[in-house]
Amino acid sequence: MNINSNYQKIILLSLGFFILLMIMAVFHENGILNAYRFEQEQVKMKEENEELRLRNNLLRQNILALKSDPYAIEKIAREKLNLAKPGDQVYRIVSTPSQLPRVK
Repeated sequence: MNINSNYQKIILLSLGFFILLMIMAVFHENGILNAYRFEQEQVKMKEENEELRLRNNLLRQNILALKSDPYAIEKIAREKLNLAKPGDQVYRIVSTPSQLPRVK
């Protein structure tokens, strides 16, 4: 019976050690959960980088157009600065706040 008891102790210790290793593998700071979280953050950052890269390319195209294309300069002057060429007729549409009918 003594040999059987020793085997049980060894099996229980081995099982306890295995469970401890599994807990450490999952919940430790370098464990599976953190690795998954870091992977998700990396995917998110790659998407943000791609969006910023596209935005930068668009801004570069706008800069190049403003340096070389007179029509792009005119468009910005008309839209953003409200400028007009001599002889152009400018119509301003002014909206007034509408009053709701009163309920009696």
